[in-house]
Amino acid sequence: MKFQVLQFDVRKHLVDGNFVSKDIERKHFDMMFYGKVDPMLFISDYNVVCEIEAADLDEVFEIGNIGPEEKITRIDRMHSVSIGDVIREADTGKCFVVAREGFTRLGDEVAA
Repeated sequence: MKFQVLQFDVRKHLVDGNFVSKDIERKHFDMMFYGKVDPMLFISDYNVVCEIEAADLDEVFEIGNIGPEEKITRIDRMHSVSIGDVIREADTGKCFVVAREGFTRLGDEVAA
């Protein structure tokens, strides 16, 4: 099964290494430490960085961290798959956030 990995592009929110907005800085923190992805931020600031051929989300995580490289088709600059990244099933379009433990469906992890 084919999956796409999407990662937050922080570069456009930084000037001289500092966030230009406290709101974005807070959302980035929530994303990186708690796996809470703001759906609007996902739409505007996440990019597809690679495609991975895998059996399930756990295997995507493993391949995105330790390989094998031949199962990864790189599309853009990327870091290893980690908390706050989004994995999209290519055939269904369903999106899952890498959480502190396991995965949550995009939108389900945002606290009210």
